[in-house]
Amino acid sequence: MIQIYFYSDRARRVCAWAVKGICLLLLGVLGRAQDQHPDLTQLTLEQLSKLEVTSVSRKKQQINDVAAAVYVITQQDIHSSGARNIPDLLRMVPGVDVAQITAHTWAISIRGFGDIFTDKVLVLIDGRSVYTPTTSGVYWDQQDVPLEDIDRIEVIRGPGGTVWGANAVNGVINIITKSAHDTQGGLITAGAGLNETADALLQYGGKVRKAGDYRVLGSYSNSGSQTAADGTPAADGWHNLHLGFRSDWDLSKRDTLTVQGDLLSVSEGLTVSTVLSNASFQQATFNTRVTVGAGNLLERWNRTLSDHSDISLQAYYDGYNRHDPDVPESRHTFDIDFHHHLAAGARNDIVWGLGYRVTSDDLRPGFSNLYVPQQRTDSLFSVFLQDEIRIINSLRLTLGSKLEHNAYTGLEYEPGVQLTWTPAKKHALWLSVARAIRQPSRSDVNLQVDVATFPLDNGGTGVLRITGDPDQDRRAEVLLSYQLGYRAQISKRFSFDATGFLNRYRHLQTQEPGQPFAVNPAPDMVFPLFFDDQAHARTYGGEIFATWNVTSRWRISPSYSFIHMVVNPDASSQDTTVAATVDDTPRHKFAIRSLLRLPHHLDWDVALYHVNSFLNVDTPSYNRVDTRLAWCLGETTEFSVVGQNLLSPRHAEFPDAFYVNHTLVKRSAYAKVTWRF
Repeated sequence: MIQIYFYSDRARRVCAWAVKGICLLLLGVLGRAQDQHPDLTQLTLEQLSKLEVTSVSRKKQQINDVAAAVYVITQQDIHSSGARNIPDLLRMVPGVDVAQITAHTWAISIRGFGDIFTDKVLVLIDGRSVYTPTTSGVYWDQQDVPLEDIDRIEVIRGPGGTVWGANAVNGVINIITKSAHDTQGGLITAGAGLNETADALLQYGGKVRKAGDYRVLGSYSNSGSQTAADGTPAADGWHNLHLGFRSDWDLSKRDTLTVQGDLLSVSEGLTVSTVLSNASFQQATFNTRVTVGAGNLLERWNRTLSDHSDISLQAYYDGYNRHDPDVPESRHTFDIDFHHHLAAGARNDIVWGLGYRVTSDDLRPGFSNLYVPQQRTDSLFSVFLQDEIRIINSLRLTLGSKLEHNAYTGLEYEPGVQLTWTPAKKHALWLSVARAIRQPSRSDVNLQVDVATFPLDNGGTGVLRITGDPDQDRRAEVLLSYQLGYRAQISKRFSFDATGFLNRYRHLQTQEPGQPFAVNPAPDMVFPLFFDDQAHARTYGGEIFATWNVTSRWRISPSYSFIHMVVNPDASSQDTTVAATVDDTPRHKFAIRSLLRLPHHLDWDVALYHVNSFLNVDTPSYNRVDTRLAWCLGETTEFSVVGQNLLSPRHAEFPDAFYVNHTLVKRSAYAKVTWRF
């Protein structure tokens, strides 16, 4: 694994050189600019309604035919957003909560239950699962995909376990990159701005005779430290170095092959408040550093058997070594997946598949964390079947289920039923009922962590210790979800999509008190809490978004999300804190995005976000405005200026999480040049 370290003086030099590079590059291309504006006009609403998605049923479907709450972030959305990373892109999706904790850490959830380790959302990159079995969450600082190479991001709001399996409880985020065929030629981007912000990407794509296409890339990004909650400078600077490639091959008229891989090096700062378990249980707050080396390799073979049948076989390896002083972790995962799409007659469209995954880890002791055993290897077996039945031309019924066997709870099932009615060409009404599960994570079962200390009356120290539950009778968290949706294109200029949902959860995680015991040196005492599954919850709400082409050059896209959550312990539980799970989920969210094409090759894009009704007093409601002004110089070059969080100098989006001290998101601005050749 690659390990590279950067310090603040190095970051400042990189920013300075990036600014100089932008100026030189701009001067060099101005003379070559053509008096021609590239075609950046929006997709028509008719085209948007016919966008194909693959994440719902693992086959190509037009959005209007999908019985699920789906939002697609298109290439144009990505280009006009001015975002520097995937989390900022996800802010535009209704029903998705994106809260930045530090410069490199986010809590990203769908329909509630947000946390630093959100455990009810499955995230995929080109079919590769990037959640970590350690916590069932996602290390977003390790997911670096050049935004210029993303074809689309498909976001399912609601359960996706019928085809994707465990952890696709509240939703699925599927990031799909462009084929190498679509990224031919050279690409250079360079950007720099306030807060020691700097980005650079060098990429080249070419052909291998007539059989295949490839691209290779190298990128670097730097984000300076933000502000601590008390107003002092924080120490959460973040640096990424990424090397990657992708190749796509036409093996025959019926066979295609994709091979791709990445190497990633991360270095970032962090302020932690933790218990030093090996130093007489001292409570300490200090700055530390996290470094990560990660790599992955994926291959996918597709074969067309006939006009009505095709198969896909995918295999990948994913490994990382994360040097976090509080949770030192290394993990290696191998996954193989097969699925077959078959149109059986005029009325049945079937998808079925098999999967196997093996993952091994080494979780070494940290400041306050201990995993017993330190090393573990687990396997996951799965099979799924789904059939879309055309009852009449305007009515389709989809039935299916996935069966999985995991190492913690054994055999699990995740059935789903979907019904789609299209009474008219541009109108669709759908409903669904589905069951999904979250299987226990390594932390749920094997973690021991000291989370707080307090003085005792006898002069000793009390230690609050949370311990995983290795009980073989442990149950998976279960969701039963009901959804109803309607989407319509009212006219050539206006369309909207509305979804309502009711979710019922069982066997949610609780912390049950155990019997206190003395430790050496006396009179210190440990007060244990054991992970269990004795809570339930009910949530309901909805999302609505619209697209309005005001003119041929101006598009407005408003959205609104609402959720009501109630979380309660079971009668057998003694947990007094689980009801506060709702504190970090905003009840109301509103967003409006404007895309405007101005004369003289100028594009002006603005996004306004309003997030309110946090119950947690440490995270007040906030407004956020991001804007981007771009100038196109011919067909090859673009210069853009982006401003983010423009309404306030800084604001909080999430409270302290686990042992991580949150920082305040700063107002920022940066400039960027993109050159294609």
